[in-house]
Amino acid sequence: MPISDKSYFLNRSERGVFAEIYFPKRAAYYGSIFNALRYGYEENKVKEYLRTNVDDILDDILNEFKNIPDLLNPRRYTATKLHAPPSKEEATQIVRIMFRFESSFTQQAITDNCLDVLRAILFWIIPQRGRLYEHKLWGKAEQSYFMARHKPWPKRKLLFAQKYFTDIAKEAGKFLDDRALFVFGYLVRNFWEQVVKEELKEDEIWITGFFDLVLNVVKQNTPVP
Repeated sequence: MPISDKSYFLNRSERGVFAEIYFPKRAAYYGSIFNALRYGYEENKVKEYLRTNVDDILDDILNEFKNIPDLLNPRRYTATKLHAPPSKEEATQIVRIMFRFESSFTQQAITDNCLDVLRAILFWIIPQRGRLYEHKLWGKAEQSYFMARHKPWPKRKLLFAQKYFTDIAKEAGKFLDDRALFVFGYLVRNFWEQVVKEELKEDEIWITGFFDLVLNVVKQNTPVP
């Protein structure tokens, strides 16, 4: 049977991040959660919200993110705490979000026949958590470790990895930071602002994150004109 121009083809797995935010199931919060998710698809509105909060209440934003000091550092890419269990159970609603990372280096990797190298770098970089503040994803030590771990290297793939590792790692790191700003600085912040407005009390807001999400995309074939 001939392959149709509209057939779907399975692509190699991609790296992404999966997040779950646990909200109390209370009617008072529905509007804020719905609107935050509704407008969360509109990049300009999210950026406008973040800019407004950073400009108007900078001290509050910096205080909220004091445990992640690099997150709001504009020069970041140029230059365990136990929680007691809740005292009572309550109904919750869970918002699940998948963040798909699409690298701007994909076309270059295809041109150089090094798509597997790009994929290896992303699978190496994105899931690694728990670093010291001084340890950068794009650092020489990280690159050396990656290069040693993936030996032996065909020459063209070695050259691609040496040339682009730092830039790919920085791009992936920025993606992770942008994800954190969206989840914590936008989505969760919209929620707790409503908690304060309604004069309700929530001791904790729980967010889980899985940085080893593997996403397979079955994509429709695009006929060549």
